[in-house]
Amino acid sequence: MKLQPLNRLRTLITVLRLKLRGEAPGKRFFVHSGFPRIEGPGRITIADRVNWSCHGAPVAVEVGPGARLEIGARAFLNAGVEIVCHLSVRIGEHCRIGPRCVLADTNHHPVHEGEGVRVAPVTLGRNVWLGRGVTVLPGVTIGDHAVIAAGSVVFGDVPPRQVWRGNPAAFVKPVRTSDAFVRP
Repeated sequence: MKLQPLNRLRTLITVLRLKLRGEAPGKRFFVHSGFPRIEGPGRITIADRVNWSCHGAPVAVEVGPGARLEIGARAFLNAGVEIVCHLSVRIGEHCRIGPRCVLADTNHHPVHEGEGVRVAPVTLGRNVWLGRGVTVLPGVTIGDHAVIAAGSVVFGDVPPRQVWRGNPAAFVKPVRTSDAFVRP
């Protein structure tokens, strides 16, 4: 069997699993080189032409009770991307999410005795690019056309059209782009 037919089969099986959950991914949703891990009873919305690569490591999605994950048109999630959604995670159209990135809208455990678990929405604007191994923490909004360099940890909002890098992520330079620009 050729690789393309295997990917079509993986996509079909993933679509069937999503439909069993009551979800219907958009047209031309495609899964490459493996099967994603999808857990939890929350809602998942996947727009048209979204691609998930599971080459070497599955895309892993956890959507807790009452939570909502939204993935915009033509978004690409690379191998090993992990999304933890206990409230709301929104990924804009044309986003490129590099391998081994983590987007989490919860810190899972209280930091101090007597405090609750922090849960706050995560939002990626349109045409955002997250390099390899980026971690996006609860409550973060990343603006349209922003770029986050590999290995960065983002725990504060990133304005549109800026490059950020580091741990903690900090401003590096502006991104020169028209509003119509879409990364290939």
